[in-house]
Amino acid sequence: SLTVLQALEDGLKRADADPSVKAVMICGENGKFSAGADIRGFASPKKRGIALAPIISLIERSEKPVVAAIEGIALGGGLEVALGCHYRVAHVKVTLG
Repeated sequence: SLTVLQALEDGLKRADADPSVKAVMICGENGKFSAGADIRGFASPKKRGIALAPIISLIERSEKPVVAAIEGIALGGGLEVALGCHYRVAHVKVTLG
């Protein structure tokens, strides 16, 4: 969702600016890394807001290691975020797509 993307961007920027943060781990919730975007959130041009590519670039440019901890499923944009991370760790039964 757009809310999740905005929170991810804000969190990454805060972590990069905080010298006490040594690494960032991106995790899912309720046994899912990410089921992909809720396309209903993109129905209106006014609701599009933040785009995924700049967030992935932010991850890639981070001087601190960014790790994707993948469990359950990682689909669509969620998988793109995981692939943009410097490292990925995954449960043996993860589904990627």
